[in-house]
Amino acid sequence: MRPSIELLLAEEFRTDGAVLERTLSVAREELARKRPVRRWRTQAAWLFVASAGLTAAVAGVLLVLGQTSGGVLLGRAPILALLWTTSAVCAWGALSPRGRKLEPWGVMLAMASAAALVFGRGSLAAAPSLPDWVCTASHVGVGLVPLVVAVAVLRGAAFRPLRALLAGLAVGSTGAFVGELACTQGWRHVLVYHLSAWAIAAVATLVISKSLKPRSFAP
Repeated sequence: MRPSIELLLAEEFRTDGAVLERTLSVAREELARKRPVRRWRTQAAWLFVASAGLTAAVAGVLLVLGQTSGGVLLGRAPILALLWTTSAVCAWGALSPRGRKLEPWGVMLAMASAAALVFGRGSLAAAPSLPDWVCTASHVGVGLVPLVVAVAVLRGAAFRPLRALLAGLAVGSTGAFVGELACTQGWRHVLVYHLSAWAIAAVATLVISKSLKPRSFAP
């Protein structure tokens, strides 16, 4: 089996040029494969659509089942729009080759969205019918599809912790969106059980993407 480019580049350079020649040989083989190149904008769109499309589908199901209403959607439209904006900015910043300047803004926007989720809720109005942890579990579960998409597109570029974290924040916004429609508990519940699910999604994306070998080392 021929050594990979990464192993060859990691070897100490020798004056006889053998390592350089082997590296060029493997590089030519890689280029000869002519693998399809996916634009980063397309990948960013995939990540956003995976999250936003899923939340739109869940909202439709909840409307059909009578678990939410048009009035609820209109009443929470500002925070829902903020969550979609957060998802879009985080996805764009995570996949853009020049996204370093956008990364801090994505993190700050996610923090602002999290604060809006908490301060936008009142006190507990009624006793919950299900255990509080059900919200955390369901939010993590609904984010599995965007998580798979995020990990897949992150492999198309060099790993950077902040890049992976930003993609994870886009993933976690999915559960947060669903929580605004399906849960009516107070701000303490949102702070502990909703935001923890968002954090789990972000950290899981970071850890999984770090453990996988990138397909490309593009910036």
